[in-house]
Amino acid sequence: MPDEAKPLATLVDAANLPIAAELIPEHQQLEVPGTSTSVHEVGNLAGASIGIWEMSVGAMRNIEAEEYFVVLSGAGNIKIEQRAGFTAQEIELVPGSLVRLHAGMHTEWRVTQTLRKIYLSL
Repeated sequence: MPDEAKPLATLVDAANLPIAAELIPEHQQLEVPGTSTSVHEVGNLAGASIGIWEMSVGAMRNIEAEEYFVVLSGAGNIKIEQRAGFTAQEIELVPGSLVRLHAGMHTEWRVTQTLRKIYLSL
């Protein structure tokens, strides 16, 4: 019986991969019309989605899922609202930031330089 081939390692140029942008839905927009996001799902690991996400300069609101992410490039901040049992806080985002968000957090994202992150989300 021949040996089964093992899967190949995967390489993705996360910093430079072109991904198509979509305008943020109107109900998520904050003050800056035309703000867009892009997403490229790389794969799954033990039930978690792994991918690359990018947001243009601008602002948006969101309700978060369970997520860890690392900022690859860009700058901005996330304001977590005191809501749904979470404490209000602000997080500055710069390359290298490792952030943990919890499901149900109400957030406002304000991006001052196009932001790209690698995420792991449930």
